Amino acid sequence: MAGGRRCATSRRRSNSRRTKIASPCSSIGSPSSTTARAGTTSIRSWRSYRSSGMTAPSDRPPAVLREPEALLGEEDGAAFRRFVDWSVEGDFSLAIVEVTTPWKRDALLAWTQAKVPRARAIALHWIGPSKERLWALLEEAQAAGASALILHRLEEAEHRSLIIAQLNVQRDELVKAFPMMWILLVHPEVGRELQMKAPDFVDFGFWLWEEKPEPLREMLATIDAPGVMAEPAPVGEVGAGDLLRRAIRAIRFRQLDEAADLLAQLDMHEPEARETDPRRRMCDAFLAGANGRYEEAREHLRTAREAYEARGDRAGRAWALHQLAIIEERQGRYEEARKLLRESVEVNEELGDRAGRAASLHQLSIIEERQGRYEEARKLLEESIVVTEEIGNRVGRAASLHQLASIEYRQGHYEEARKLLEESIAVREELGDRAGRAASLHQLASIEFREGRYEEARKLLEESIGVREELGDRAGRAASLHQLALIEFRQGRYEEARKLLEESIGVLEEIGNRAGLALSLVMLGQLEVTTGRVAKGRQLVQQGVDILQEIGSGDLPVAQQILADIDALLTPPEPSTA
Repeated sequence: MAGGRRCATSRRRSNSRRTKIASPCSSIGSPSSTTARAGTTSIRSWRSYRSSGMTAPSDRPPAVLREPEALLGEEDGAAFRRFVDWSVEGDFSLAIVEVTTPWKRDALLAWTQAKVPRARAIALHWIGPSKERLWALLEEAQAAGASALILHRLEEAEHRSLIIAQLNVQRDELVKAFPMMWILLVHPEVGRELQMKAPDFVDFGFWLWEEKPEPLREMLATIDAPGVMAEPAPVGEVGAGDLLRRAIRAIRFRQLDEAADLLAQLDMHEPEARETDPRRRMCDAFLAGANGRYEEAREHLRTAREAYEARGDRAGRAWALHQLAIIEERQGRYEEARKLLRESVEVNEELGDRAGRAASLHQLSIIEERQGRYEEARKLLEESIVVTEEIGNRVGRAASLHQLASIEYRQGHYEEARKLLEESIAVREELGDRAGRAASLHQLASIEFREGRYEEARKLLEESIGVREELGDRAGRAASLHQLALIEFRQGRYEEARKLLEESIGVLEEIGNRAGLALSLVMLGQLEVTTGRVAKGRQLVQQGVDILQEIGSGDLPVAQQILADIDALLTPPEPSTA
């Protein structure tokens, strides 16, 4: 370090998790190696930045300047003030300040620029191979007469690793070329990265950090299983022949290759069936829906419904209405699905088809749960379970037990949910229902996660993902990837969580599962906010909120609260008049 500067004093923290680094001044405090707190977030400035990376205060500066002590805490705030007061013009000095709360970072920048009129702020997110060059911005500031540099927004830089590497490799050149006060405002995640990847540069630094970051509410763990619901109970084959009946059963158990083989055999024996028999068209719809091709499935189902109507086949029409409602529900069109299911229930009641009525009641309960009406969903399920028990429909009963467990889980009754899931899993294992078992394993993993048993949850999810991959269940696999990302997020493995969520979003976008897509967008947005990419994160959360609002999801209030909490971190509270 260039000689002659006086060091601001700061205490050493007693927190054993913090890693101390060597400093030329023995009175200078140590940097934080693990200062990120669960549920905290970084920043998105309220200022409007010019196209240049060098920034000055906004045209609308804060109405009230907040003192460093109010932003960083009494001790670190006083230390920051001394650093600014005592830094000698013409000598290099560096303060690295970890700030988690967005508006506090903006306020600290504004205070420094008011205290040091010739301080120049450089927004590092403008730097990159096809953007601005760091040296060019530093030289521009120096030519403009800067006496201090405030570097910020490194956490939002697309080329963050390159910037950090440059700071480390060119440390000595930077010190000689720009001998003045440097202040680096960073998110705690970036602080850790600086220590690991730029040890030579940070060795020159005086470290401070925000004492009491504003908390972001707990991540959206209540929205942790996008699109995961049990398949409804079979509605009946409506007089289907043996090959057709076996194909339908194979589809319901997601034995798709077997189903395709059986249908190929049927087409050989009855080549005209696809055009003349609505049951064959229903099978095409099943296969398309099972593979996430919802629009194709919808067209097949509409064609089959019209064929049943032309024949006067009310049972077949009710079957087609029920299956069409499933497609509408999966794409977030809840009101359309509800209308179709109510019509299906009415027809089945008139026909005395108890199995078909129970199945549609089950599916109606899913929609009620989706929209947060848990008691209505519970009543529908309990009625469905009674019927399936009376008629000996074990597949339908296992599905409804799973769905009832989902409601118990949503209401925080974890032990009740666990018992129901274990019973559902046992039945599905006896029946060889691998798809249903995978869904229940996923839901059981959600309970383990909620109760803090992350490794148990991980094992269950990995097993669920493996089965779903084998069965080609894309929607279910995406849901389990989302849940696995929650575990990675909670354990601080942010890059792993990001990859899982991006994969989940890609699948959900492709198959048109809007409800699941919205939840994964909200979760990814929170991840971005937590790691400092607030502009991007808020945009993702807003996209998720918009979709949830459009489809009338019961998860909307929680997502809206998350968005409000993010916005609160960007806006300073009104100063006290007391």
